[in-house]
Amino acid sequence: MDKLLVAGIDTILGANLAAWLANRFEVVGLSWKGPISIAGCSTSTCDPDSPDAAHHWIAMERPQWVVYCGAAAQSTWNLPSPAHLKPESVVIAGTWARAAAECGSELTMVSSDAIFTGPWMFHRENGNCFCESSPARILRLFESEVCQANPNTLLVRTNVYGFAPTESTPGLVETVLNALSEDEPLALDCMRHATPILATDFAEILAHAYQRKLRGVQHLAGGERINPFRFACLLADQFGLPMSKLSPIETPFEHRREFGTGESSLQTRRIRKALELPLPLIREGLARLYEQYMSGYRDRFTGAVAGVEMKAA
Repeated sequence: MDKLLVAGIDTILGANLAAWLANRFEVVGLSWKGPISIAGCSTSTCDPDSPDAAHHWIAMERPQWVVYCGAAAQSTWNLPSPAHLKPESVVIAGTWARAAAECGSELTMVSSDAIFTGPWMFHRENGNCFCESSPARILRLFESEVCQANPNTLLVRTNVYGFAPTESTPGLVETVLNALSEDEPLALDCMRHATPILATDFAEILAHAYQRKLRGVQHLAGGERINPFRFACLLADQFGLPMSKLSPIETPFEHRREFGTGESSLQTRRIRKALELPLPLIREGLARLYEQYMSGYRDRFTGAVAGVEMKAA
C-alpha cells in the first residue's frame, strides 16, 4: 500500500481527500492550525510558514505521493471568505516541490480557479484571461515557483465544496444549510460563475491521476457552470429545505474584477481525455453530499461541524 502525505487536512479539500482515500493508501495528514483527527489516518500539526517543514516531513515519512493543500486550495466561494495566499507562501511552496523531487515522491499541488476572470468562459489550462488582482498575481507566482522547482509536479486548479472538518472552518455548504435550517436570510452572488466539484469526487478522480502518473497543469472541476446563488438553491432542494430566505446579489461589473468574483469556470477536456472519465454534474455531486450527511460520513472528522437540524426530509 502506497503512503500518501496530505499537507493541509484542516482545509475542506485536504480533510476529505485524506478521509476518502484512507482505505486505499497509508495516509499521513498534516494540519496547518490545531490538531485534527481523521479516521484511518495518522495526523500531526505542521507550521505552514516553516522553511524546513517540507524536508522534515517528507524525509521522515518517505511517501510515494504528496498532496499540498495550502491557502490556494480553499474555494473563494466559502463563507466567510478564506484568507488569501501570502507572498511568502510562494517560497514555502517551492520548498515542498523540491523536497518531493529529492525524495522521489509524486507531487500534487492544488491551485485555484480564481487565477482567472471574465469575460472568457471555460478557461483552458494555457488560458491567459487572468485576474489582475494582487492575490491572483501571487497565485500565478505560486504556480510558477512550484513548476520550476519540480517540473514533474501535477498542478491542479479547482473549486471544491464539501463538509468542513471543524466548526471553526465552515464552508459554503454548512453556511447555507445552517442559515436555511434556522430560517435566516442569506444573500449570495448570482453573477460570478465557476465549475465546483464535490471534494470526494475530486479525491476519487485525483487517485486515478496518481495511478496514471499524470503531470503538468490540469483542470479538475465539475462538469457544469453555476453561480453561488443557484448552487445554494439546488443544495436546499437536495436537503429538503425552503428557499424563501435565499436572495440573489448582482455584483457590479467593477467588483467582478476582484479576486474570485469573476468568471472562473474551468475547461476540463484535457484531464477527461487523459483519464477517460466523465466529470460530475452539480446535482450528481449534491446527491452524494446528501448521502454523506445521512451516512454519518462527517464522523470521520473529530470536532466535525454540528449536524444541521433538518426541517424536512
